[in-house]
Amino acid sequence: MTLISTTTSQVTACWRFLVVQRGNRHWDLAVRAAGVVALGGIPLTLAFPRLVPLVWLAVLSLPASGPLGPVLPAALEPLVMEAAKYEKAIWVTLVALCTYVYMEYVNWHIYAWVLNRRVLSRLRDHRRVHTAVRYFARAPFWTVVVVAATPFPCWVVRVLAVLHDYPMRPYLVATAIGRFPRIYLYAWLGAVLRIPTVALLGIVVGSGVLVIVHRFLRRRRDSAVVNLVPAGESE
Repeated sequence: MTLISTTTSQVTACWRFLVVQRGNRHWDLAVRAAGVVALGGIPLTLAFPRLVPLVWLAVLSLPASGPLGPVLPAALEPLVMEAAKYEKAIWVTLVALCTYVYMEYVNWHIYAWVLNRRVLSRLRDHRRVHTAVRYFARAPFWTVVVVAATPFPCWVVRVLAVLHDYPMRPYLVATAIGRFPRIYLYAWLGAVLRIPTVALLGIVVGSGVLVIVHRFLRRRRDSAVVNLVPAGESE
């Protein structure tokens, strides 16, 4: 009995260690999901070696569709195009779509938690926000489909959906419908064009550099404007 109780307590301690939240919840869920996919992919790839491209696509596309999205806005598409060199476009599309929808599920809960905070009550009550939510409410499902299928920033419609209390299930379905042809197009292009890996990596890194430079310049501009206010008042 002592051995059984000791083993049970050790398993319980390991489980608590694995499930306890660490740091930013967005990153935490994305990294844990990638870890689960990677561990589950080990026996899968050992049994079926041809599935290696799909496994690494699933592992890398989770952070690319989640916490790395704002920093590397052009990360998912090159990953899809690279994987399509080694696997059929339809399978690449389905794997990338599943990981994207999962991260959208995570994003939904995080945005709902943030937008429900009392500090953002002024934003929620703003007249323009109410107007945008009212327009979104006219056709929420097809609005999500169109935005998911185009380069339009998805976080905008995500905010509107949360503020409108739009149910999450049809939101995810609409996201999947809109994203499927877009991801498949990149997978097809990757299989046909077979762009060198170095060029695809350059697109990923280049998009990140542009975002970082843009944010740096904007912060410098904002700080310069703030520093000019006292000088103007002193005159």
